[in-house]
Amino acid sequence: MIEKTKGIVVKTTKYSESSLVVKVFTEVFGMRTYMIRGVRKKNSKTPLNLFQPLSIIDMVVYEKTGRDLQNTKEIKADHIYTSIPYEIKKSTIISFLNELLYKAIKEEETNINLFQFICDSLLFLDKTSTNYQNFHLSFMLKLSQYLGFKPSDNFTANQEIFDLQEGRYTSLKLSTQVSIHPPLSSLFFQLSKDQSFGGNLPINRKERQDLLEKILHYYEFHLPGFSELKSLSILKEVLE
Repeated sequence: MIEKTKGIVVKTTKYSESSLVVKVFTEVFGMRTYMIRGVRKKNSKTPLNLFQPLSIIDMVVYEKTGRDLQNTKEIKADHIYTSIPYEIKKSTIISFLNELLYKAIKEEETNINLFQFICDSLLFLDKTSTNYQNFHLSFMLKLSQYLGFKPSDNFTANQEIFDLQEGRYTSLKLSTQVSIHPPLSSLFFQLSKDQSFGGNLPINRKERQDLLEKILHYYEFHLPGFSELKSLSILKEVLE
């Protein structure tokens, strides 16, 4: 059956001399894998740059239930990024989030809210010109809501320690291996409630890196099989 859907490119793998296998998080079908034939030929009608990390595309596809590898009829850009490919900090953030999404999203069912959140977030990053150094941290906390483990908002003066396993704040004196302690827990709480992707929060470089490590640890507790991200070291180096 021929269907139309928007999609977000999550992973691209070379296949033969002229083709690609592309994993796409689609608006209509959830995560899908497509064979893109002939795209690496010089005379291809489909530009190769459509398959850069987290590109947003419009697709006409042949959808067959139960098939692991689907085929496409037509692909074009839904949005052409104007700043992300040309700014090293933004492109590094995108590479990191691309790897994160590849490891975090496994569902092959429709999740329009999750798809729209990712699209809106990417468009926000592309359009904004300042104060996006905390974008990836805020994105990860917002994403956790759609993945089913949103942090509780029960932070108080008497409950300042965030329990990474339980996903809520507590007064118990937990090990730093399984919790976030003040003053970092206060920043974590503010970041989880902030609507501007952390753009207005005064977070310094050390705090940013500490928060990143804690949020990744939080993901490890709540996503089975979630492993270390190879792009992490590059992100830390670029976002000084």
